[in-house]
Amino acid sequence: MQPFHPPTPQSYRSSYIPSTPDSPTVEKESHIGTTPDARQAREAADGVVREYEEKRDRLAKAIDSSLYLLSDLKNFNGEQWTVRYPHLKPTEASDVGSPSRPGMSRRTLTFADEPSHTTDVVLNSTPTVRRTLKRSLTLAPSAPCTPITTVNPTIAEPKGIDENEDDFSILRLNLNMGAARHAKGLISHLEKSSISALLDTRITASLDHLTHLQKRIFDAQSRVLVTGDLNAGKSTLINALLRRDEVMPTDQQPLTTRFVEVVSAKENEDKEEIHILKHADKYDPSDESTYSTEDVSKLYEMLVDAEDDASSPSLRVFLKEADANLANPSILHNGVVDISLIDAPGLNRDSIKTTANFARQEEIDVVVFVVSAANHFTLSAKEFIWQAGHEKAHLFIVVNRFDQIKDKARCRRLVLEQIKQLSPKTYEDAADLVHFVDSAKVALGYGETEPEGDELDEAFCHLEHSLRSFVLVNRAKSKLGPAQNYITHLLADVELLAAANSLVAGKERDAAREELARVKPVLEKMKKGKEGLEESLVGEEEAATDKASGRTKLAMERGLERVGRGELAAPGPGLSLPTYPGLLGAWDFAAEVKRVLLASLDFAVSLAEEDARKLTSEGVEEVTKLGDAHLPADVERTNRKFNPQAMFTPRATRRQSSVTTLGLGLAGQSQLVEVDVTDIFDLHHHIHLARSVLPSTTSTSHDLVPFSTEVGAASLVVGAFSMISGKTLGLRAVVEGLVHFSDFVSNPATRKWIGPAVGVVTAGAIAYVIYDLPRSIPKNVGRHIQSTLTISSGQPSQVDDASVPFAEYQATRVSKEVRKVMRLAAWDLRERFRAAVEARGEVVKASEETEKKATKALEWFENVEKRVELIREEVGIKV
Repeated sequence: MQPFHPPTPQSYRSSYIPSTPDSPTVEKESHIGTTPDARQAREAADGVVREYEEKRDRLAKAIDSSLYLLSDLKNFNGEQWTVRYPHLKPTEASDVGSPSRPGMSRRTLTFADEPSHTTDVVLNSTPTVRRTLKRSLTLAPSAPCTPITTVNPTIAEPKGIDENEDDFSILRLNLNMGAARHAKGLISHLEKSSISALLDTRITASLDHLTHLQKRIFDAQSRVLVTGDLNAGKSTLINALLRRDEVMPTDQQPLTTRFVEVVSAKENEDKEEIHILKHADKYDPSDESTYSTEDVSKLYEMLVDAEDDASSPSLRVFLKEADANLANPSILHNGVVDISLIDAPGLNRDSIKTTANFARQEEIDVVVFVVSAANHFTLSAKEFIWQAGHEKAHLFIVVNRFDQIKDKARCRRLVLEQIKQLSPKTYEDAADLVHFVDSAKVALGYGETEPEGDELDEAFCHLEHSLRSFVLVNRAKSKLGPAQNYITHLLADVELLAAANSLVAGKERDAAREELARVKPVLEKMKKGKEGLEESLVGEEEAATDKASGRTKLAMERGLERVGRGELAAPGPGLSLPTYPGLLGAWDFAAEVKRVLLASLDFAVSLAEEDARKLTSEGVEEVTKLGDAHLPADVERTNRKFNPQAMFTPRATRRQSSVTTLGLGLAGQSQLVEVDVTDIFDLHHHIHLARSVLPSTTSTSHDLVPFSTEVGAASLVVGAFSMISGKTLGLRAVVEGLVHFSDFVSNPATRKWIGPAVGVVTAGAIAYVIYDLPRSIPKNVGRHIQSTLTISSGQPSQVDDASVPFAEYQATRVSKEVRKVMRLAAWDLRERFRAAVEARGEVVKASEETEKKATKALEWFENVEKRVELIREEVGIKV
């Protein structure tokens, strides 16, 4: 934002010569000679002008610096820091102790976005004789057994706050004009960003107002706003001040519905007429396209016609002096300073007119507030005076129709008491600024000739003299005073805002540093231990998996060895070999033996699974210990509960109460439970044993014949046994036996003894086989199961792992289940570790940013306080 650069003051120099009702006018000064008295008077006047210009230039420089300060504050708010809006409430001395030095008060500091959090502070308020207030905040010293900064969480929401408790004036947050200054409770419910936006709006409005002030102090014209409630006599007062009773229309009913500015006709080539402003901000007397003209006599009609039109344009009325021969001319035609009188609509007419009055008072230099002696100050009047007091410490108050009051002393006392509360500076100069008159009586007293002095109302003469002196002689007070007063209040607001936010920034910086000191070492430790944790988790997983796999494989191999010997793979409840039922039940006996042996293998598998569950539980417990060792204490531990029985659940769903369905259900596999003749008599096994027993020497064909013959006979016996047992060996076996038998019989050497020998051998073999069946059948069945499961897993052929050896298959299956559980436990710990690292990383990052931001804000606000002091020095305000 580019601040306003004022025009050169030399062009206005001649306009600042003070004048009194008895002093010569500019026209009379042209006849002053070079007498010593004249030169001395001129030098005195020039001294006053120089003093005024010096003060004006200092004030302009202060306004310029304030513009830059507010612009920086506006840019800083939101972009680099969310400026907090504080509330200060008096703190009872009995609660926290009273301050020890004068000018210091114990206050409770809260912020609009956090009304429940309070902090005890010391407010150093130092009023000065030049209408300034220096305010600084520091943390209150702690009382015995009381911390320095106290937070009271019991206050749920702010209570009703009186307007005097708010330490802000210019930057006070208002939701709208008027009653919103009582809506602090509503503001406290807004979010921090919303409050910051409202504050930004107030700063923008102050920037605009400072720009207007910059222009106003260099403007040679003084604008006097005459305002007040309906029917207070504003127009009547203006007529009296103009020495004319017919200019501004008056009636018992309100007539003024728009702003009417009365200026000297000298500014309009000495022509009396009305300028109807199309756009007040674009009005230019030299540009006729910006206004239209009308005769002064039409003023009454224009006001009456526009009575109900809220958007009626403003009027500018140019008037001549009623009588040029008057010894005491009106304030409008003083011949020294251009003055305009602005007649405003009544404050309490409607909200639009009231709002317009509030806005218009910021554009004028002097406020003449007219009060009805019968009504005193209404709510709208109090609101206006409070709002205008931000800029104008001195208001010119006229209590009109005072002659109609019977108890004048009481009326005077009550009005002055109200003024004392509303505008203390005005009350201090009440002798010159507060006047009790009857304007109508004075206005009607002016006729064709000016009445003699003793015929004029003495009180009104005093009013007119005081107003003339205030506007013309004391221009430093009337013209520059409002700007200085506004800057004084603005700087106090900025200083308080900076002091409160410095406290906030300091507390946030300290809190961020404490958070960093707490979290950052933990984060660094976790980062350093991440690799070790990962290695430990992998080690625990591999250890549990390898141990479960090795122990399962060893258990399965041992179980198969026992089954190969015809024993149970693992003794279990309800598992035992059946009792031999006899020769006729040998086949069923073999089937039952096979089923029991397969069931024992199933039970051995279940034991291996149970062992794996124990190993997995131990592994999960080790993972939990790793979590306790590597996770910070404030990190929530896993709520997962390991259930060992949930392992191998896909198999468990197919289990039944029968022993034959234990483990993998080998006893239920059809390809394993079928009984073969070799399960009863394993011929190949006996041949293998015979070959291992006989010497490994080469025999002739003749030596082999008897053996072949014996084998043929034995095969015949076996075939016969098969027939006896109710089962047929098959045509091939029969034919093979016949062939061997024919070869044996065809030998002539054996024909002599074949019969007896064959009979003896056959009888002995049959007896031996029958006798050994209870012992040989379990071994034969076990050997067949062992050989089958040594080359396959025992699963159906459509299963992918059907060709994998049984022991290896079971070890792989169990290890996969253990690895799955261990990996899940490790994953859960890794996720919690990762989340904890990320959370602390975010906390560290946010705390570092907060610390950096708060440190920068603290330095910035401290610099703001220094800039405020420099501006005070520029404007000449000593604190």
